[in-house]
Amino acid sequence: MAELEQVATPPVSPDNAQNDDSQNISTANNGVRRSGRATKAPIKYDEKYDNPASKEPVQPAIPTSRPKRKAARIAEENIVPEEPGPLLEAALSRMSQDERKEYGGWVELESEPGFFNAILQELGAKYFKAQEVYSLDPDILEFLPKPVHGLIFLFQYEGDDEPTNEDNRQECPDYLWFANQTTANACATVALMNIVMNAQDAVLGEELEKFKNSTRQLPPPHRGYSLDKNDFIRSVHNSVARRIDLLSEDLSLENKYEESVQVKKRRTQKKSSRAARKKVAETNYHYIAYVPVNGQVWELDGFQAQPLCLGPVSGSWIDTASTAIQERMTRNSEFSSYSLLAICQSPLDTLTKELATSLACSHALHERFKGDAKWTFPDPFASFPTSHLAQRNLTRESILSVELPAPYTARTKSRPGFDADEALALARELKTEQDSLDAQYVAEMAAVDEAVDIIRGRQRDYTPAIHCWVRALAEKGVLRGLIREIGS
Repeated sequence: MAELEQVATPPVSPDNAQNDDSQNISTANNGVRRSGRATKAPIKYDEKYDNPASKEPVQPAIPTSRPKRKAARIAEENIVPEEPGPLLEAALSRMSQDERKEYGGWVELESEPGFFNAILQELGAKYFKAQEVYSLDPDILEFLPKPVHGLIFLFQYEGDDEPTNEDNRQECPDYLWFANQTTANACATVALMNIVMNAQDAVLGEELEKFKNSTRQLPPPHRGYSLDKNDFIRSVHNSVARRIDLLSEDLSLENKYEESVQVKKRRTQKKSSRAARKKVAETNYHYIAYVPVNGQVWELDGFQAQPLCLGPVSGSWIDTASTAIQERMTRNSEFSSYSLLAICQSPLDTLTKELATSLACSHALHERFKGDAKWTFPDPFASFPTSHLAQRNLTRESILSVELPAPYTARTKSRPGFDADEALALARELKTEQDSLDAQYVAEMAAVDEAVDIIRGRQRDYTPAIHCWVRALAEKGVLRGLIREIGS
């Protein structure tokens, strides 16, 4: 055994005697450690004592197969790169009305009275008017055109921290038209519809009348869904947008979706991170409506499943709604951005009726005293010919069918001794009244035309023209020189 051991033991030089002792200790302790990890394998003789003659050339390792890289390479070879030119041309092209109808989303709507007035005109609700309210002072609210059908309040929504008042909410009664908001960015039109559909004795357009009748028996969620799927109402809402706005809205919704997915993944994180997420969500804006229906004041919030009754109408319903709005503003005092619009009856209808009554009185005076030598006042229809009356939605026949008001009858028929001189004085008063009413009607029509012009101005997209102009400059080599001049 001793001879076998001597043959098996390699010679030890003095220089590496110490290393050999360490090697022997390591070899003696070879095995499994307490941690369960195996020690390094003992160094082989050929590795410790270099023998170049016994070494064979090292062959490079054969690369193993990597399916993921192979699949990526195949996909890269098969994907044909798409030219950005056609995509850019499509994104910057002019948008047609049919494309607006086909667009399934909703764009954000600014709290601008002109936008709401234009939308009302496009919807066919021509006898409604949106007017901005700058203060909740009763004296200022008194100047709003009557009747006021509802208020639209815009505020910064607090998300999960927003109080729901669930205890005070109730099932939507049959006499109240209330729709939930079932899609993003539709809150402006949802609030507007929650007012218009509840307006008493209001003249709606054909499309709105059809929509109201088809949703009368539906619950609030189904009404909201029907509103979302109504191509006519959605296209009118989106009429203020250009193609690039719709593309930006699609991108914004995609980013919001990705953020919501990330938020769900991080729900188990600390409260500080959740508070930060809430702070981001607080920058969202939201529209809600306040309406008087059946002797009660209602807060209609499309985000809430049920409407909120604020109490009975006592005096002016706007006072009750103003109290609720002020409480909400106080609760959200940290934020300063608010907006309030009043949806009123358009003065056009009232002005038309008052003008018809005044003309009927003037015509009655003319017919009574035209044979008198003192009567020098012309027939009122000479000042208001048929074409002029048609622009005010009046006809000669409709004016002659108007019942004369009691004050006129009391002044002209009940008093004895009413002669041509008094009739001339009354005719001059009526003529002054008619001129004033006609001027107010013209001013209101100018405001309506201005609102429509705002929509048309937004629809005029000059982006395609600018793109073509810049592209022409680039093709001629002028654009690069302009960029250099700006940079220098």
